Parts: sequence; C-alpha cells; structure tokens
Amino acid sequence: MTAAVSAPQSASAAADQSASAAVSASTEMAEATRKAQVLIEALPFLKRFHHALVVVKLGGEPIEHPAVLDALLTDLVWLEQVGLRPVLVHGGGKSISRAMEAAGLKPTFHKGRRVTDAETMAIVAREVERLNVHLVDRILALGGAAIGLCPPRHRVVSGTVLDPDLGLVGNPSAIDRERIVRYASRGLIPVIPPLSVDHDGVLMNTNADDIALAVATGLSVEKLVFLSTVPGVLTDPKNPATRIPSLTASKVRALVEQGVITGGMIPKVESCLAALAQGVRKIHIVAADQPHALLVEIFTEDGIGTELVSEAA
Repeated sequence: MTAAVSAPQSASAAADQSASAAVSASTEMAEATRKAQVLIEALPFLKRFHHALVVVKLGGEPIEHPAVLDALLTDLVWLEQVGLRPVLVHGGGKSISRAMEAAGLKPTFHKGRRVTDAETMAIVAREVERLNVHLVDRILALGGAAIGLCPPRHRVVSGTVLDPDLGLVGNPSAIDRERIVRYASRGLIPVIPPLSVDHDGVLMNTNADDIALAVATGLSVEKLVFLSTVPGVLTDPKNPATRIPSLTASKVRALVEQGVITGGMIPKVESCLAALAQGVRKIHIVAADQPHALLVEIFTEDGIGTELVSEAA
C-alpha cells in the first residue's frame, strides 16, 4: 500500500522541482538581461567620457566606514577600467582629531578651519599619510592601480599661507598638472592628500575641498564629484526628498538670497561656481553612502545628487 502511494508523490515532487528549476532559470535570465541592458544604456556615457579626467573628493566621514569606503573605491576602480581617468582627493578630519586627542592636544577651529601649529602639523602629516597609504592599499586590493602623492616626495599641490591666525594652513595656488596627468594616463589612480607645500618646502594643512577644486580647475576636468554626507543641495536640509537635481550660477545666487542655501553650503557652492567659471564642465554633490552613488551620478541622466553647471551648459 505504501509503495502505491509513494510513486505519485515522487512524480509530483519531481514535477515541482522541475517547475522550480524552470522559474529559477527564467529569473536568472531576466536578471542577466537587466544587467546587460544597464551596460547598453551606459554606452553613450562611456563614449562621451572615454579618457576624460574626473576628480573625486572623498571626505573623512566615508573613510571611517569600511563597507562604504570599499563600495566607493570599487566604483572608482570601475571608472578607470572602462576608460575614464579618475583622480582621488581625500580628507581626514575625524581621524586627525582623534590622533590629536590621543596625543593630549585639543583640536581648535577658527572660521571653520583647523588651527595648525607645528605640533599639530606633525600629527596632521602623519595621519594623512597613513590614510593615503590605506586608500592606495584598498584600491590595489579591489583590483585597481593607484599611487599616493604625499609630500614631500610628491609636491603636486603648491600653496600659500591662508591666514596667519590659523598657522600652518594652506591655500592652494598651483598644481603639478603634468605629473598628475602622466600618472592618470598610465592607468594609475592618483590619490592626493589634503596637504600643500609653500615655496620654502614647508608643509601645510589644507582643506580637501580646496585641494579638489584647485586640482579640478588646474586639469580642466570633465567632472568634479564631491562625495558628501548629504545627498546634494536641499531646499529643506531635514528632508532628502527636497533635493535639487540641477543648478546654474544664477539659480544658486537666487537660492542664497532666498535663504534656501545657508551655512556651510554657501562657501562650497560659491567655490564650485568659481571652478565652473575656470573651465570645469560639471560639478556634482552626492551622498557617499548611496549604493554606487558615483556610477549613478555619472552614467545616468537624472543622477542622485545635485549637478552644478555653467549657464551655457
């Protein structure tokens, strides 16, 4: 009796397994087709940006989170592999502050800038170099190639003292364009720290945003991308859904006058407008923790951040 019941059950189970396998195969094919379609849609952008220089500014916050950092660096490696020439500029404020506190020093800020005496500068230089090496190592581990451009060995950013009250804080005045382009054209991702050097060879702590803008302007890059803690310029800072997808200089000035753009975002967008006026084609402000934020912003029409363009773009 048991054998008579068992045979139909076995046949039914086999049919269920066959149907399940067919559904699984169909799902896998649909997913493969979707991925292929994504690549096809990216083709116009790949053609447009082939061999284009792209500066990416990575703040200190994303560096603190290994999963976020690796996702961003994987996107950066992908950009280089498909023909773009990315240049990475990084910060390190949080790490520097921790190192100072560990050394018994209290971080002091004036007008949003870190006051940097000789003792502080020694810590800044050491910590920034450590972060620079770490970023290069992670890029290598993720299948890319990179070179860290830390002074004094690599003097790619020259500067002058920004404000005597701040101490050893630099304002970028020139970049070594030839060296950066040479490395990028060889398939290496230049990794540039937030440091500049004056005409006497004195090392200075320098804001990473300022470095990124100077590098982007000096290279006349196609794109400059700020990987930020916010998803772009928002009409309501507390509501990500109020993101403004695209802005021109006139729109930025109007929003500043209306009080929509306020606080620390004002000098950032004003610096961005100056960079656009000096030849940078487009500037993007994107949330670093968004999955594949870099790729979505560059390779889609809508993007996921705020794009700043010149009036004529």
